[in-house]
Amino acid sequence: MMKSSEIVVVVDSVETAIKFYTEKLGFDLVELVDKNDLEKSLAYGRVKKGKCFLSFRLPAVEELADFSFIKRCVSRSTGLYATMKKGIEKFYQKCKKKGLEPTDLVDMEWGVISFSIKDPFGIKLTFAQPIEGFVPKKDPNFHGLLLDASEIGNKANDKVLIDKMSAYLKTFGVLKRAAKKYSKLWLKKFRGGK
Repeated sequence: MMKSSEIVVVVDSVETAIKFYTEKLGFDLVELVDKNDLEKSLAYGRVKKGKCFLSFRLPAVEELADFSFIKRCVSRSTGLYATMKKGIEKFYQKCKKKGLEPTDLVDMEWGVISFSIKDPFGIKLTFAQPIEGFVPKKDPNFHGLLLDASEIGNKANDKVLIDKMSAYLKTFGVLKRAAKKYSKLWLKKFRGGK
């Protein structure tokens, strides 16, 4: 079982990444590693804010061709979603004052307030905070499969219902084991469990 994870971002300048995340976003510097040559530059850096850790590294020689292509893409297909316990409005104002041009602070329908910014490498950073006391609406729509409320309410019917939901997820290419596990989790959450 996994206990934690950390995103490692390949960048063309570890110095730029460290400067942006520490000066503009208030992350703390955790670790720096120099390149082993005569140049005074960094090969690796790591920052953190709360329990959110980010590592930055230069591309290895065998990755340079791929990295060159990815760098030219409009969206690098990399993003970070950071959940905050409190203080999102204050952090949003701080980002505006630093000239980061955050998106509007929005109240999402699934119970979070969030905003996004882009770092110097085009990576989208989304910061979100759960809305206290949010109660989600009960919609028996399982990702496009409309379920009957009486089916969901009857626990004796769970095996048939979970099989139906799993079969539907398999049409998206989700493996049977993962589909069954997710269907059970969705059903439990729908009924008010955690």
